[in-house]
Amino acid sequence: MARRSAHSRGSRTGREITLVTRSALCVLSGISERQLAIWEREELIAPANVDDADEGAEPLYDRDALRRARLIRTLAEELDVNLPGIGVILNLLEQIPR
Repeated sequence: MARRSAHSRGSRTGREITLVTRSALCVLSGISERQLAIWEREELIAPANVDDADEGAEPLYDRDALRRARLIRTLAEELDVNLPGIGVILNLLEQIPR
């Protein structure tokens, strides 16, 4: 796991943000790297936008990506929702104010 301050990501909060590698995200969310690649291709999930990342560096994922991966897995495996349906559900959830 990598730790970077939110300040280095352009946040003004100064709080620490934990970023994990692709393989760590897969282990923590219980998915395969193949599933993750499919979800990324379908634009259901994306790596964290890290300003200081080098081109070609391994993508890193934040806690929001981990939560999203777990939700996608639940929708796909336990509720049998297909990828287009998952996309609709995620878009609707993003529109709900928190």
